[in-house]
Amino acid sequence: MSQLKAAVIGAGYFSHFHFNAWQRIKEVDVVACCDVNEEKGNTVAAQYGIANSHSDYRRMLDEHDVDFVDVITRPDTHLEIVREVASRGKAIICQKPLAPSGEEVRELIRAIDEAGVRFMVHENFRFQPWYREVKSLLDAGAIGDKLHTMTFRNRAGDGWGDDAYLARQPYFQTMEKFLIFEAGIHTVDTFRYLGGEIQ
Repeated sequence: MSQLKAAVIGAGYFSHFHFNAWQRIKEVDVVACCDVNEEKGNTVAAQYGIANSHSDYRRMLDEHDVDFVDVITRPDTHLEIVREVASRGKAIICQKPLAPSGEEVRELIRAIDEAGVRFMVHENFRFQPWYREVKSLLDAGAIGDKLHTMTFRNRAGDGWGDDAYLARQPYFQTMEKFLIFEAGIHTVDTFRYLGGEIQ
């Protein structure tokens, strides 16, 4: 398989998990990154050996022909960015949650459908080894053919205290519907993975 060229938009706290992962996938070459904070963009570019750093994602896409774009920005930026990237015919992987409202999500999906590009949501809990094992056991019928109950607990104390998240993702402190956006969405996706679509 030939290498896929990637561009990454966003160089904040969570981007490091993405950059680390892309480095481990030999079929992917991240050729450019971008962040509105130029210093952050330059820092991740130096840390992960990315040749090109930008502060404007449109200019980055003008200058680099890539196969796909990884969007690792705040939810309220996704619609605008996805529209632009989709209009250029590039595949997209986008960090969850997709947008702050259902209407914006529908607009985003319309833009994807109209452009006819491949689109993926970065939702990672379902890929954790323990959930993969649970899914294997369910599929093998280890507990029978009916799943009656699933429960889930968040990390104790997550988000507590006046300084919660300030060092890494300060906008979390003012995000509306935070528990759903940042934790609950993992629960919903994991339940869908293990138990099927929600009725």
